[in-house]
Amino acid sequence: MIRNEVLPQPAPDNPTCAEGNTKIAKDCCRLPSLVDQTIINRCATENPTIAPAPSVRRTEGCCIAQCVLITLNAFNNNTIDRTTLKNVLWKAAGLDRNFGPLLNNTIDECFTVIQNNPAFTATPVPSVPGRSGCSFLPEGFFNCVKSSLFQHCPAAVWNDNAECRQLKQKLSTGCSFSSLMG
Repeated sequence: MIRNEVLPQPAPDNPTCAEGNTKIAKDCCRLPSLVDQTIINRCATENPTIAPAPSVRRTEGCCIAQCVLITLNAFNNNTIDRTTLKNVLWKAAGLDRNFGPLLNNTIDECFTVIQNNPAFTATPVPSVPGRSGCSFLPEGFFNCVKSSLFQHCPAAVWNDNAECRQLKQKLSTGCSFSSLMG
């Protein structure tokens, strides 16, 4: 029997996550680039996306994030290769004097949280016929890493004001980092 819904995929963001924000994440904390922009651009071109309607449960993860991890040789058989990914992210952002000290623990914590959460290991159903569904793991991992780095943003690169503190509060209530990107 085929079911019309996929469970237990990650819940969608509450629409209030993106509402009322007068600043976006990059206005508050200058996060380091985790991946070469040319890889992101190529993956975005190869995987055009249509954003889901607010509060609508998606049937698959972000194909761009999956493409990025596959390109980095850090994702295979619905599994993130922590060692490879740690090496790649360390080369990209580890030398950043503000975020380098946070990176290893953040990667380890996010890897454990995402790999052990059944919502992220749910079998995806493609939103586009003719291709396999994209895993929830890569998007979940990147969201976790960026959220954690944002939450622990060092004072040297943090814009401390009420609007930015509001974004941190939204993350602490379960909003995704992507909902704060504008």
